[in-house]
Amino acid sequence: MFTLLLLSVIVYTARLTFFLVGQLRTSVDAVGQLSYPMVSVIVPARNEETNLERCIAALSASEYPADCFEIIVVNDRSEDLTESVLDELAVRYPMVKPLHRRDTLDHPNLKGKPGALQHGIDCANGDVLMLTDADCLVHPKWILHMAQPFGDPTVSLVCGFTVIRLQRLFDKLQDIEWLYTQTMARAGIQNGIPLGCFGNNMAIRATTFQELGGYETIPFSITEDLALLQATHKAGKEIRYLCSKEVTVETLPCETLGEYLRQKHRWVRGGMALGAKAVTFVTTGAIYWIGLICSIAMHQWYWVGGFVLLRVVGDGLLVTTSIVRMKRWHVLPAVTPAILALLLLELLLPFMTLRKRIVWKNQVFRQ
Repeated sequence: MFTLLLLSVIVYTARLTFFLVGQLRTSVDAVGQLSYPMVSVIVPARNEETNLERCIAALSASEYPADCFEIIVVNDRSEDLTESVLDELAVRYPMVKPLHRRDTLDHPNLKGKPGALQHGIDCANGDVLMLTDADCLVHPKWILHMAQPFGDPTVSLVCGFTVIRLQRLFDKLQDIEWLYTQTMARAGIQNGIPLGCFGNNMAIRATTFQELGGYETIPFSITEDLALLQATHKAGKEIRYLCSKEVTVETLPCETLGEYLRQKHRWVRGGMALGAKAVTFVTTGAIYWIGLICSIAMHQWYWVGGFVLLRVVGDGLLVTTSIVRMKRWHVLPAVTPAILALLLLELLLPFMTLRKRIVWKNQVFRQ
């Protein structure tokens, strides 16, 4: 039995090492003199009447030449006042191009958000397509720093970190979780294995998107960002995952526990597209839990403490590498409680794979 406990520790330590090595790998994020490529920022908006103005105001204030970027906002069949709000904002902000998607296209790959993104990209003029959401606020230098890696002609897709707008302790716990997830995603890219990204903070070269055939060709996924990432990697394209304050996008937290769990359900179902990678990730986590549960059953309290410490220290160190890089010092005190909360959440994740019906933005999907 002690062999099993030791094996559990070794397996999880190996997983941590994989992510730490990837996170600490150096990468070239800037290339020589920036030439300011034409950028099209695509913003899908469904029922975002209360958030849209802040999003557009932040984008419009970007520290990037005004004649080198456009903002394409796609009103995606909204049921509130998003359409009228968008039309009003387009008058106030000349760089905003409003689009209204009133009908769902009869195309299996263009349901929901992928269809809205495709609609916006079809009308884009940029050499670089940047994607964010209507409930997000971008850093003033976001466009500038996300565009910079494209100075390297081999780079096709760039991802950045998304952070949570903070007010409550619950928001800080979500922020730590997002940072932890994105740190692993970035480490995966650094190690040559795409594991995920966030669609509200990514950019793709327009020619690459065209070569891939766009979302019309990419099979539908409730996590359309992961689908685009996988398609780009499968095509042998170069991908960068940036980790700095200047490329952060701030999004709204889940307000309730129910909303939070629905979000996790969507991510888990979408993450199943990772196939063997998802199985490996779940298996290493399960082996850890087997060791922890066995140590509790055997009343081996030193082992129990060791297992918990492994997660708190190991995972805490992993997420802290991103906190330091992005200078989010104010969330450091929440790291330990967040890691412990995520430990408990892991017990629910396998059950979330069983339910195929997903509710998102007042729409029902099956993944």
